[in-house]
Amino acid sequence: DPHSTCFCTTAGCGPFHEQGLDVLLADAGDHFLAKVITEKGEKLLQSAGWNTETDAGEQIETLKKEAESRITSSVSTDKLKDKVLNELYQAPFWEETAFSCINCGTCTYVCPTCWCFDIQDENHGKSGIRMRNWDSCMYPLFTIHGTGHNPRGTKMHRVRQRFMHKLKYYVDKYDSGIQCVGCGRCVRLCPVNIDIRNVCELMNSYEPVADACQAA
Repeated sequence: DPHSTCFCTTAGCGPFHEQGLDVLLADAGDHFLAKVITEKGEKLLQSAGWNTETDAGEQIETLKKEAESRITSSVSTDKLKDKVLNELYQAPFWEETAFSCINCGTCTYVCPTCWCFDIQDENHGKSGIRMRNWDSCMYPLFTIHGTGHNPRGTKMHRVRQRFMHKLKYYVDKYDSGIQCVGCGRCVRLCPVNIDIRNVCELMNSYEPVADACQAA
């Protein structure tokens, strides 16, 4: 059920997106509908006693259209690929965008495409374990070096990194859309109302002001 902040259809995704799935399950109220995507998915359903002979494709397609019709929010991403990275990096809107951020990390913890982590070694007598822990790039300690130097020591640097990673670095490196599924969770849960849709529009439409000397 798409929320009002959902913009997934313009982020290259959707409420019934099938990429990477073996089975698509759709909530039909008092039961679930299943659509087999891969042979692996078919074997999984069969092992669970699911009748794979019944094709729920048409019913799922109807639910898909109904869901997509309720999505009213959108973003423009068509110009991100062509933007000069350093010009976006130096854009003046980052200070204002980050001004209200309290570095709570909520946006990173609810995001399905955030994967920041930390590695820690714990000693237990003569043995020990190495653990990978969930972390957030919005925290000051995430990038601090052993020397005490922190390349992202201010919240502006961290906010800029988050959005540049999702909307520019990823776009340039993989050429497969933005690193965002458009679910809108971060928009709904940010306590200071920082909106990735607004940031995306700022980045997509940004044109640096020409240097006066160059213009002359």
